[in-house]
Amino acid sequence: MEETYRQFFRAMDQFHKLNIGALFSDLTKFDCVTVLSIGHFSQKKGDTPLTVSEVAERMHAKSSAVSRTLKNLEDKGFIVRTVNKSDRRNTYVELTEAGKAECSRMEQRMEEFAKKVFSRMNEADLCKLIAYLNQLFQAASEELEIQKSKMNEK
Repeated sequence: MEETYRQFFRAMDQFHKLNIGALFSDLTKFDCVTVLSIGHFSQKKGDTPLTVSEVAERMHAKSSAVSRTLKNLEDKGFIVRTVNKSDRRNTYVELTEAGKAECSRMEQRMEEFAKKVFSRMNEADLCKLIAYLNQLFQAASEELEIQKSKMNEK
């Protein structure tokens, strides 16, 4: 079983090595993820703008890393940051019109990429893979909670 673990983690690690950012000209992978995250979370939240800390939390990233990326995206005209006038500790982040257009372009390009990748697989196999990945995610989430609980007891 130990060899199976190594093979699994080696297979998963390969996905981190994919340079998805290459699909987008002058943006890093983290830039792309940030734009897509802001676009996705903004749609869910409605008219209420996101704070920098909400973006970092939802991306499971450090605020410092997100802040550097936001500065880069702001310089490119994709986002705008505004300070909350009643609580200066909070900075809001919103996509500009250019950012919304870029987000839409990214989503379209990712969809096209996924269609091409998935077209190389048998649909039944793909459905099984999705079910197995969901099952694996559920087991990993449950085990992570158990491990965190044990650490908190110490």
